[in-house]
Amino acid sequence: MTQEDSASEKEVKENSIFVKVSDETRDIIDKHKEKDKLTISQIIADAIKLYDQYKSMAPEVRAIISNYKEEYGGFAMNFIEETVKQFAENMEQGVTQELWNRAREEMNMMLIGKTTFNQLIAAAAAPEERLDKPHKKNVGLDIILWYTEKPIKSLSLEEILEAVKTIWLMANYFTSIDIIKESDDEYHMIFKHGQKKRYSEYWGKYFIELLSSDELSFKCVVEPQYFEESISLLIKQGYQKK
Repeated sequence: MTQEDSASEKEVKENSIFVKVSDETRDIIDKHKEKDKLTISQIIADAIKLYDQYKSMAPEVRAIISNYKEEYGGFAMNFIEETVKQFAENMEQGVTQELWNRAREEMNMMLIGKTTFNQLIAAAAAPEERLDKPHKKNVGLDIILWYTEKPIKSLSLEEILEAVKTIWLMANYFTSIDIIKESDDEYHMIFKHGQKKRYSEYWGKYFIELLSSDELSFKCVVEPQYFEESISLLIKQGYQKK
């Protein structure tokens, strides 16, 4: 290519690009010129870069945007904006979850609700032989309802026990919980906590109260044993309530 040809090509590239646009597009350009103090060439350059980024997406990603854009107002950017927001929320939740996991493992912290906190305060103040009153206000069914998202009366004994295991381990009240199915209507639960016998007595009676609730669709008989760092509950299901 001669120097003359090169100069001619450069001159052509430097010439302004004239494009006839609709009134709607002109209004958008004017809005951003005024709002962001940009020149038309800057707006066009940014728009072309965004267009290139969008077109450079993997075909399957563009297909997802195309499938969902109508649901988000008929414009792909609405979908992208909502997706970015959800991504940010998930990231924040992830950081919160990671912090809670660290606090539970490194500091042995417990997750505790207001009512349970008040119960434990009352239990601490009660005489050694009077642990019955503090755990009468039982919130176990509330948290089980929240976790299972099923009506309490529709839950089987096994579902109740599995929910207790998941929730009370998550809250770090116990270091381990084992459920041993002795038969179709008999279960043995072993709770380990590393606290002291009074802690065993409190939670053992708490679960007896929970499993005796009139809100359940069945009757239970619970045989407890309390030890210094563990609880043993033999749970026998009686009859189904009508």
